[in-house]
Amino acid sequence: MPASGHKPGGVRNLDDRRISRTRHSIDIAFLDELRRHGYDEVNVSDIVRAANVGRATFYEHYRSKDDLLRAQLRRLLGATLRARTGHAAALDATALFAHVRDVPMLYRLIAGRSATARSTRVLCEALEERAGALLDESGTGTPGLPAGVPASAAARVWAATLCALLSWWSERGLEATNEEMQVMFAACTMPRSSTA
Repeated sequence: MPASGHKPGGVRNLDDRRISRTRHSIDIAFLDELRRHGYDEVNVSDIVRAANVGRATFYEHYRSKDDLLRAQLRRLLGATLRARTGHAAALDATALFAHVRDVPMLYRLIAGRSATARSTRVLCEALEERAGALLDESGTGTPGLPAGVPASAAARVWAATLCALLSWWSERGLEATNEEMQVMFAACTMPRSSTA
């Protein structure tokens, strides 16, 4: 290490690439084990064996199997769940529905009838976190959020609605289109006008 106490730039890039490769190996191994055995049956030992990494290496990156699933979902939701400006439905989940259609088995395992309460809880928590972040980014006056409704409550309702819709859709063989699912999501989460 140079006298400055910092690693040379090239060493940092090697470390970053090594971390990315290790995480990728763990991610792929986890998904393969999940497909083979289901969420509750997969354990960290299975994942590290399939990823060809040490147990200590796994724990350098993730605290648990739940943390690994949560990290994967955060990356996915960051790319597929968006704020919808100028529209009564504040969230656009069309890209998320498209992803579900691309890998339906994964969603059956974490949100469908064959899912466990634990995997569904992790999914709902990740959805709530993403919805909350989108609400925080948009600030006050979010379309679709009635006055007096705390953003944290709206985020939880939207997450629970998405979890329920993903499960419902998966159980029915993904018959509805991505756009139809977005319309259903919007209808379930938009405030109703009072007629009384």
